[in-house]
Amino acid sequence: MKLFCLPYAGGSATYYLKWKRQLDRDMVLIPLELSGRGARFEEPLYQNFQDAVEDLYNHLLRELDSDEPYAIFGHSMGALLAFELYRKLQFHENFLPRHMFFSGKEAPHINLFMTRREDIHTLPDDRFLEKIKEYNGVTEEFLNNRELIDMFLPVIRSDFRMVETYRFNTNCNRMHCPITVLRGSHDYMTEEEVQAWETYTTGTCAVVTLDGGHFFIDEHLSQVIHIIHSSIKVKHD
Repeated sequence: MKLFCLPYAGGSATYYLKWKRQLDRDMVLIPLELSGRGARFEEPLYQNFQDAVEDLYNHLLRELDSDEPYAIFGHSMGALLAFELYRKLQFHENFLPRHMFFSGKEAPHINLFMTRREDIHTLPDDRFLEKIKEYNGVTEEFLNNRELIDMFLPVIRSDFRMVETYRFNTNCNRMHCPITVLRGSHDYMTEEEVQAWETYTTGTCAVVTLDGGHFFIDEHLSQVIHIIHSSIKVKHD
């Protein structure tokens, strides 16, 4: 089983490399890097959300044999990217994932930034940083490192622009696999907004709440890995 992982806004695929130590040996971790960061730092940032999905789609297909089993995990913005990536795979009648994991994100039809919060990607740097701190959208390590801020603020702003201008297309088929949704107990989304993911699959939908804020997956990494292992094994053994 291959496990493809998609990062949060401003994040890099390298975030997931620490997972290798805890994943089963029969599971192959493949973090999908986004343009403009990590090993792809010199490449241009995406102009819009669909550009990112198209790029990820091409990279994922290069990593797969035609009938190879795989799952996709995405956190925050990565969860929304994972959702749209599945839709693209489905539209082109590709071999589909056996399981989908959506972490730290409400269901896609609940447009967070349009309903409860202002668009922030156009704010001046100081106000933009204040806002993403309020949203728990970056780690404390980042906020305390001026060099990291100067280097990655354009990336984070670009990612927030992608999410804030994302428009959900209601004309879509449901996923044909089980899904697991993870949320932090003190994150910005409600339990109902997370539970709404169940409307997007013909399979089962398990919602797991762990103690913590938006980056609960850092605080409970071992438990997150256990959930991934048990979800895949229970559904697919």
